[in-house]
Amino acid sequence: MHRVRITGASVLVLCAVLCSPVVAYTENTALEQALGNNDPKALALLPAKGFKDGAAGFFRTHSLYVVPDSQRAWCSDKPHGTLIPGCYVEFFMQGKGIKPRNAHGQPCGRIGRWYKAPGSQSYAPTAGPFISNAMANGEWERVLDAIYEEHNEKTSPPGSCDRIIDPKMPKK
Repeated sequence: MHRVRITGASVLVLCAVLCSPVVAYTENTALEQALGNNDPKALALLPAKGFKDGAAGFFRTHSLYVVPDSQRAWCSDKPHGTLIPGCYVEFFMQGKGIKPRNAHGQPCGRIGRWYKAPGSQSYAPTAGPFISNAMANGEWERVLDAIYEEHNEKTSPPGSCDRIIDPKMPKK
């Protein structure tokens, strides 16, 4: 039988290994804030075919905005579930003249998500949300239909993500 001698130093080493917090994600608060302000430089990081300034040009041309407080940006150097290492950006986008949140506080609009591989300089749409892929592929009709066509104030239930009545906004 072997005896294990536990010293103060071994306790410190063991605690350093087991007690230290594991950092799973690193939040990019500066990018989140910039996206929340619809900053063109932040939106330009995201691809949109036909626009040299990426999603910034797409948003400007099609009267879109980032739903406030829906934006998240983070990086991870380890896999987590289905997420592989790299940086991610996601937010809900909405059309101007349409409510940002429903009566329950949930974001209105459509979610987009992008990924940047370690060492890469550019983001690409993830496989999940179709809206990011549609923007990257220049399928602007799909994006506009998904955002504007579902918000018909004649058919939307009260408290939903219906249009804000604004005489300056064109009706679809």
